[in-house]
Amino acid sequence: MKTTNTFVLFLCLFIGKTAFSQSSDDKLIRDFTTNLTSETRGDKMIEIGKKFLGRPYIGSTLEAPKEALICRLDGFDCYTFVETMLAMVLTSEYDDAGLDNLKEEIQYLRYRDGEIDGYASRVHYFFEWAKLAEKNGVVTDLTPELGEAAPKPINFMSTHRQYYPAFKTNDAIWNQIKSMEKVVSRYEFHEIKKENLADVAEGIQNGDIIAFTSTLGGLDVNHEGLAYWKGDQLHFMHASTEEKKVVISDETLQAYLNRIKKHSGLMVLRVNEDNSGL
Repeated sequence: MKTTNTFVLFLCLFIGKTAFSQSSDDKLIRDFTTNLTSETRGDKMIEIGKKFLGRPYIGSTLEAPKEALICRLDGFDCYTFVETMLAMVLTSEYDDAGLDNLKEEIQYLRYRDGEIDGYASRVHYFFEWAKLAEKNGVVTDLTPELGEAAPKPINFMSTHRQYYPAFKTNDAIWNQIKSMEKVVSRYEFHEIKKENLADVAEGIQNGDIIAFTSTLGGLDVNHEGLAYWKGDQLHFMHASTEEKKVVISDETLQAYLNRIKKHSGLMVLRVNEDNSGL
């Protein structure tokens, strides 16, 4: 998963650290990614994720005056938590893994073709993130199999530009976002309706990536996490906006879906074992 962009500003913040040597950074990444006992990538995501329980929820972690590769391990939003746990698992498979490997994996997942070329080059919609990760052999989207078609245009960003400083007044970027949304809207959108979750829950495994589909017009999903089984009850691990930290949910996935009215259902992705599909 090499990238060709060699002029990338990388910001990596760790708890209690203000300056690092490459060797200390590499050691820290190895501490998270070596000696894992789980067999599947999904279980490894959960195993690594448990090391981050209690880390704070930090919103808007990827926004900066100039688009750059940002990797924060001192806190997460829901998207960066899922993405970073996946990148950690992929990094764990390198020989003598280190910080540069993690950077490569995050950049490959976050930017189209792994190339940073301004704000619009970042994958902003989870739905597109899922489709590109599937195209690249990293995940398989199980939602069409477990759920049903739920057609909707994807255009929330361009129709709510007042929420996005990068293109609130910048028409060039706004037009790039609109063009991107037209491409994303060509994909067929599927979801597992919340009322149908019980019928398909057994098909969801520990560490599957779950995304909560949105009732809001033009928006794909509201929130993301990792499926987590407690005995015979399906819960999830996530960077919680309510609890302001990374947690394993006390309530079941079904109870959470029923309680949050803006969630219409789920998308479910499974991490492939060899980057070539299931």
